[in-house]
Amino acid sequence: MFVKLIFQSVLTAALFLPVFSAGGSELEKIDFTAVEESPVTVDDTEAYDNLRRLVTVMKLLQKLYVDQQKVSMHKLVDGALKGMLHELDPYSSYEPSVPDQSTKHSSRHLGIGIMALKSKQAGFKVICTLKDSPAAKAGVKTGDIIIKIDDNPTAVLTLEQCGQLLRGKPGTKVKLEIIRENEDDPVVLEITRSEFKQDSPEFKDVKMLKNKIGYIRISSFGEQSVEFMDNALKKLEKDNCRALVLDLRNNPGGLVEAAIAICSRFLDEKELIITIEGRDLKKAQKIFPVKCAKYTNIPLVILINRFSASAAEIVAGCMKDHKRAVLLGSRTFGKGSVQRVCKIKDNGTLRFTVANYYTPAHNIINGQGIEPDIKVPMSLKDRLELAQQLEEHPGIIYPINKKMITDIQLERAIQVITGILKLREQKK
Repeated sequence: MFVKLIFQSVLTAALFLPVFSAGGSELEKIDFTAVEESPVTVDDTEAYDNLRRLVTVMKLLQKLYVDQQKVSMHKLVDGALKGMLHELDPYSSYEPSVPDQSTKHSSRHLGIGIMALKSKQAGFKVICTLKDSPAAKAGVKTGDIIIKIDDNPTAVLTLEQCGQLLRGKPGTKVKLEIIRENEDDPVVLEITRSEFKQDSPEFKDVKMLKNKIGYIRISSFGEQSVEFMDNALKKLEKDNCRALVLDLRNNPGGLVEAAIAICSRFLDEKELIITIEGRDLKKAQKIFPVKCAKYTNIPLVILINRFSASAAEIVAGCMKDHKRAVLLGSRTFGKGSVQRVCKIKDNGTLRFTVANYYTPAHNIINGQGIEPDIKVPMSLKDRLELAQQLEEHPGIIYPINKKMITDIQLERAIQVITGILKLREQKK
C-alpha cells in the first residue's frame, strides 16, 4: 500500500557529484504531476498465476541455495523488485529502505566530482571530472567507463543508485573499477571523498570570435544558467554581435525549466517548445515560451554531440524543429523522460518512468536523440581529448599548446554561420 506519493522530474541523465545549489534567476516551474497515467485494471487471475511462479522459485532458493543468509523472504522480494524495475529502463529502480538515510541528500556529504551518463548500452560513462575534485586528483579521465563501485557492478544499477554509492562522508574511501581506452585490463582507483571548492558544475563561457560571431558554452543546465545566458546575450549585443554559436556538447542536462527559459529567448511566445505525454494523452502538457527579452533574428548554430542529453536535447530539438538554429556535430544521447517516485512505508522507494518528452514536431527524444542538420564526426580519441579541452579552453578552434587539438566542429560552425551572414547581406 502506497502511503506517500512524491512526484518529481528526473530529466537529467547526468550525475553531478557533488550535489550543488545555486542562486540566480527564478525559473518557471512545470507541473509534472499533471501528466498521469489512466487508471489501470489488473487481471487478478493472471497476476496470481505469475505470482505463484515467483513464489515457487523463492521457496526453491530458500530450500537449496548455498548461503542461507541471502535467501530470507525479505531479501528475495527486494531482489525481485530491483530486477523488475531495472528491466524497464535505465532510469527506473527500486531502492530498499536503509536504517540511516540522513546523509542521502545532504550537500555536505559530497562525492568524488564527476559528471557521467548511464545507459544499459554504454554503462556508467564519465563525461568529465570537476576541477580539483577527488576524482580528478585520483586520475579519473573523460571517457572512462566505471564498471564497479566498491565491488558493485554498475551494469545492474541505475544512475541514482550509482550516485548513492559514490556519495559519502568526507574522508571515507570508494573504490572504482574502470575500463579505459588503450588499457588491456581494468584500472582500479581508490578515491577519498572530500569537500572541495566548486561553485557550480555549470561550466560557462562567453566570448566574441572573428567576424563578430558570439560564442556561448553551457556545460549543464542549473539555476544560474538563465541569468548567465541573459548577461551573455546583453554583453554580446553591446559588442555588436552578428551571429551566435551555442555550444551544448558534453552537456548532460539538468533543470528542464532552464532549458525552456533559454529556448524562450529565441522564440516567439506562441511557438511550442516541448510536449510532455504519459499514458493518458488527454493530460499531455504543451510547454510554450515564457515572457522575456527576445533574440529571434540573430543567426544561431548549436553544437551537439553524443554526450548532449536531456535538457540539452530539449533545446536542440526545439530549435531544430522551428528551423531557428542549425544543429552541427553528432546525434545526441537520447534521454527525455519523467520519473515518478513512490515511497512504500518501511519498504523502500520505487522510481519509474511515467512520461516522455516530445519535440515540437512530435519526435520522441528518449531512446532516439536529436540528429544534427550537419554531421561533423570525430574519432573516439579526438572526442575524449576535446571533451577535456572544452573545460579549460572553450571557444578555441586551433591549438594554443601541444596538448590541444583542432576543434573541427567549432571550425565548421564558424564556416556555416559566416555563410548565413553573407546570404543575409545579399538579400538586403
